[in-house]
Amino acid sequence: MRTEEAKAEMKSRWDKLVEDLQRERDEIRVRLNLARKEAEDELDRVDERIESFKRRATSARGEADDSLDSIQAAADKLWDEIRAGFERVRKSFSSKE
Repeated sequence: MRTEEAKAEMKSRWDKLVEDLQRERDEIRVRLNLARKEAEDELDRVDERIESFKRRATSARGEADDSLDSIQAAADKLWDEIRAGFERVRKSFSSKE
């Protein structure tokens, strides 16, 4: 009878281990999906900034009245914002691991 009890105990422990592993896997999947969604949202914002940058650059080329300094400052600021957006996307992957 002792052998049967040991077998039952071993089966119970294995079943619990499998459940724990599956639960952890599922939690990781949820976190991965959330990180993916956050990264996609951030990338969408970056895309919008890139489009804005393109529109502004096209407009700036056509406006001879604007000073080169103000155009450069606006371009630099927008470029920094886009790079920061890319960095947030990268960090969203590493912070979710």
